[in-house]
Amino acid sequence: MKKIFFAGIAAIFVACNSNDRITDVLQVSNFFAVRIDPQSVTLAQGGTQALTVTAFDKSCTGANCDPLAPGNPITVNGVTKFRSTDTTVAKVDSTSGVITAQPKAGTANIIGTLQNIPGKTGSASVTLADTTPVTVLATGATAPALGGMTLTSSRATAGAGSTDTLTVTYTDAGGATVGTQRGTTNTGGLGRPGFYSSDPSIATVGTTGIVTGIRPGTATISASSTIGGVTKTATFPITITDPVTATISVTTATSGSGIIFFPDSITVSATEAVVEGRPNATTPGAVVTWAVVGTTLFPNTFTATTTPNNTVCFNVTFANPAVALSTTPTGNSGNIGTGGAGSANPPLCNGGSQARLFTTPGTYTFTSTTNGATGTLVVK
Repeated sequence: MKKIFFAGIAAIFVACNSNDRITDVLQVSNFFAVRIDPQSVTLAQGGTQALTVTAFDKSCTGANCDPLAPGNPITVNGVTKFRSTDTTVAKVDSTSGVITAQPKAGTANIIGTLQNIPGKTGSASVTLADTTPVTVLATGATAPALGGMTLTSSRATAGAGSTDTLTVTYTDAGGATVGTQRGTTNTGGLGRPGFYSSDPSIATVGTTGIVTGIRPGTATISASSTIGGVTKTATFPITITDPVTATISVTTATSGSGIIFFPDSITVSATEAVVEGRPNATTPGAVVTWAVVGTTLFPNTFTATTTPNNTVCFNVTFANPAVALSTTPTGNSGNIGTGGAGSANPPLCNGGSQARLFTTPGTYTFTSTTNGATGTLVVK
């Protein structure tokens, strides 16, 4: 969920990305973040919902901090204001924060701001804001009596760089399903919950519940939704593994001479690739691509004396080529470029690439026959 914070007259504006709930106000005060509750609202036409704004300091900085509560609640000597981005769908009292759903189905965002008033001359005035989406149901539709909400997925892991889509299931008091959401599919037409990651440096989550792995580690995805005045929350723990795909660039060194592999050491997870069914269910495994990549500043400058094939091409060989399987070109295995120019397994040339599929865990070393540069691939 996109949340925006504003620094006021004497402060500095800082923006946050789609997964950050909080942002530093450059240490100008204890006033660090605000949160609007509820985080997501679904109402029948004519329904009402009161919003509250809570201010926080920055006392919680560890990995186990609640993403919605970066610290201790604090009292701010300031003014709270509310506004709606679409008053034809939902109106809000600018001072009390009471939402009234209008006779029009749709979604509007309610923005709540809190401005602190400095306690002494020369102190900065800081204004922070948070946003809650409001969904108004179709004419005649009523918000269901919500009994529970769960987050589920077909797997509990994702490779770094991979995505996974969570399913939101709403149930009534008897446990019967009243609506589900997965990606863009939304049976029941209920408003989507607010999604949050406990550690966006490990895994981020978008507004439709799509989780993206950033780096190996564990994180908890949380969701909160208020439907017809009843608030439900749910969590989903996810483990991010090493990536299931990787690219190793073959380029000139930053010194402007020599050819190197970048990075010269990388780790991928064939196990996670099997879990994700990548690249396909028939031959799952970690796919690693070797690509000739140059930049304007450091272009690839291969010459007849530094490559065994021609002025712009070279080979990559493996210490154990029998287990370096090929995805492109089909039918080839092991060393890259040994088929000669024009063959199904040609040398790598400027702008070209070849990939290999690794299914067996282990450590693979590879060498450029151009200049002896070496690299290491660890497959888990």
